[in-house]
Amino acid sequence: MRLPVIGIAGTLQTCPPSSPFVGWKRDITNEAYTSSLVRAGAIPIMLPILDQATEAQIEGLLDLCDGLLLPGGSDIDPSLYGEEKDPLCKEFDNKTDIFQLQLLKQALAQGKPVLGICKGSQLINVGFGGTLYQDYQLRIENTFAHDHYESPTKGCHTIMLKEETRLRQLFKEKTLWVNSLHHQQVKDLGKGLKIAALSEDGGIEAIESENENWCLGVQWHPEAMMMGSSSMLPVFTAFTYASRMALAMDFASS
Repeated sequence: MRLPVIGIAGTLQTCPPSSPFVGWKRDITNEAYTSSLVRAGAIPIMLPILDQATEAQIEGLLDLCDGLLLPGGSDIDPSLYGEEKDPLCKEFDNKTDIFQLQLLKQALAQGKPVLGICKGSQLINVGFGGTLYQDYQLRIENTFAHDHYESPTKGCHTIMLKEETRLRQLFKEKTLWVNSLHHQQVKDLGKGLKIAALSEDGGIEAIESENENWCLGVQWHPEAMMMGSSSMLPVFTAFTYASRMALAMDFASS
């Protein structure tokens, strides 16, 4: 049986002014995501953003994959969770957000594992009907800066892993040292999700599905930490294993 294929949702990025394609957008992913998945034994492919994608196109893309990774990126359009834009909300791309939500919905419908990282975790929450803090400073209980971009490969604070969660089973520890490269956070939890980890100031750092579907969202960037060490390899090996099991089930039923 072949290695599991993980689809990484693309992200639109505006071309720099020096580019001859100024005004166009590039569809990109990050080396850290692909290399982390390869080290975990998966084959990564990028799923390009399709504007106003049909259901058949979304299904076709997910048919190529055994699992879906929703990466980090810019802010999420607040209208997608029923809020007006706060002045602290930064740049967002509605086209990217809607496409990635379509991928999430279809992956869940097909029973394929989903891993969301940073924005991807927030997107999972929105996809399940939850809301976000448009900036962590809007959360009264925040006690430290979460936008800690100086050393992305290194941890800068601890999180507490809740018992009886997939995350706790992966690391076998009560606490975990993680990086922090975000300014938005999960606020109201989506229906069908549960909290898997909390930060030192009580912010939601990880979420996962309550049912049997393998769906995990982490607020930190394990792929960035993988560029400096193997401390976050369990996240990617567990995701790859779940995708391999989904592949095996598809293979057995065909």
